[in-house]
This record gives sequence, C-alpha cells and structure tokens, in this order.
Amino acid sequence: MTNMFARIFRRSESQPKTIRVLVVEGGGVRGIVTGQILGRLEAALGGPLRTYFDMMAGTSSGGISVMALATDSLTDAYDLSTIFNVRSKDVFRRAPNPVRLPPLLRGPRYLAEGFMEVASDVLGEGWLSDCKIPTLVTSYLIEEGRLKVFGSLNEDLEDDYRLVDVARATTAAPAFFPPAHITSQQGKSLWGVDGGVYANAPILQAITEARRRFGSDCTLELVSIGPGDAPITVQSGPAQQWGGISWLKPAFDIHVHALSEQTHAFVHDQLPNVHLHRLEVDWNTLPEAMRPTAGLDDFRPRNLARLHDGSLRWLDNNDAKIKVVRNALLHAALT
Repeated sequence: MTNMFARIFRRSESQPKTIRVLVVEGGGVRGIVTGQILGRLEAALGGPLRTYFDMMAGTSSGGISVMALATDSLTDAYDLSTIFNVRSKDVFRRAPNPVRLPPLLRGPRYLAEGFMEVASDVLGEGWLSDCKIPTLVTSYLIEEGRLKVFGSLNEDLEDDYRLVDVARATTAAPAFFPPAHITSQQGKSLWGVDGGVYANAPILQAITEARRRFGSDCTLELVSIGPGDAPITVQSGPAQQWGGISWLKPAFDIHVHALSEQTHAFVHDQLPNVHLHRLEVDWNTLPEAMRPTAGLDDFRPRNLARLHDGSLRWLDNNDAKIKVVRNALLHAALT
C-alpha cells in the first residue's frame, strides 16, 4: 500500500494563515451527543466537515469519530450518533464471569471482539494514511509509559496502522476492555490503552502538531466538541470511611474531568492566537427527566434516548453557538 503520510503531513506554502482544527472528546455511549453536535455543525456548513478543517484530533470515541470523518466511512456526520446509539449493545459485550467475582477482582468487563466487529463495520480495512486530512488519535502506551499520538508529525512517517487497530488502542479503557496489542504496517508492535487516561480532550496535542506543521505563528480556529458532564461530586459522609479501592473510580473521574477543564481554561486564557470554540451540552439547562446517567457504558434504551433527545433539545436551544462556529470557520477559509 502506498504510504500517504508524506502527502498528508508535508508543509505547503499555500496553506491558509488561519488554521482550522477540530478536537473531539471521548465519552463512550455519549458519542451519541458528539455525533449530534458534529452533524448539526456539518449541516450548518453545508458540506463534509473534513472540507472545513485543516486537521482533526480525537480520543477514545472521539478518535473513532475523527477517523470516520476524515475518510469515506460516513454518509454524513449524523451517522456517528446513529452508530453509537444502535451499536452500543454490540460494543459492550460482557466478558464471562462464571464464578461471579466482584468487579475489582475480575478481568476486563467487556470483550474486545464486540468492539472490533463494530469498528470494522464503520472503518473498514483502511489505514491511518488513508485519512484525507491530517488526523491525530491518542493512546497511552503501557509498556513505554508515554502518550502515543497516532499520525503525529514527530513520528516516523512509516508508522502506519490500520484504522480499526488505532480505534481499538484509543478506546481500550482500563477495567472496561483489555489493553490493545496492535502492529504497524512496518511490523512495529505496541500495547495501548484508552488515550483518555492522559488526554481525553487532546487540545494541547492538536495545537502542538498544528504549529509544527503550519508554523508557530499561525492563528488557530479550534473547535472542541464534548458530550458535556456535571462536576464529579462525592458525599462526604460515606467518603470518610473509604479506603483506596473505594476511591479508585471517583478519583479517576475527577482527574479526567479536571484535566479537561484546566486544559480548556488554559487555552482560552493564555493562548491569544488560538480562538477556542467549545461546544458541549450543558445538561443542567435541561429538564432532569432528559439528563442521562454518568455511565459511559450505560447502553440501556432509556439512557440512550436521553442522550439523543437531550442533545437535540440543547442544540435547538443553542443554535446561535453553532452559527458562531460556522461563521468563524467560513471566515478562516478566506484568510
């Protein structure tokens, strides 16, 4: 297969001065929400999203989304919402637990096979080098102890992986799925877990790569898409009795949420040549009956319906935000 990284990542003197970057967060079944936001933005722009961006980046379910958007995998961006809605039950296929061990003592909750079936249906047999615009997807390499940015400019241009394998590596959430063992077209193998343990919103990674490719003085129109979530809270009474095991999940959730919030705040306040547009559902503005659960693997029909209907309600109420982003992207294309 002819490697296309050189074409995708080479510098070009004709590149616009204002660079448009799309970043999509992870969120498990909440990909229903980010899919609705992406679909609404695409409809407002009037054409495939990849034609309005110079680079895309994503983590976990967001990584799958940007790879699908950057190839010919979808009819339109709304397909992403439908896929996460209809196929979640296939992705989260329970691993056997014949002796009924408690969650903290058994192996991964879900089998990788179900996820790979869905990923193959969506992404086909393509390679990362088939993406039609630069596309970055994150994973954390457990044997090397570092973040891996697939498609990154600081990697060997021959470092090409199948799209489904990259999808597997970026979504291998610890305790949910086993770590992913994948091999590049050139025979390089690695073990990766969900990039969300390091960068659930890979904004800084996207900015770094955009400046490396387009120049450190470029202006960025950066659109960050997330499903939205409430702050992580813990009841003080029970928490006084908690030990290490009880704190594992809330501490991890707090870490992921806080890191995303701090990253967005830093970019917004400290990087004047990065125009950050944040699109995420504020669930607190919606009726309580429309708010989903916090479970990223909660594929019960009622929760999926809340994710779908709630995101539509929020988008209808915030059409002005979509128009602001649309206008910024269209104006950037003229500079």
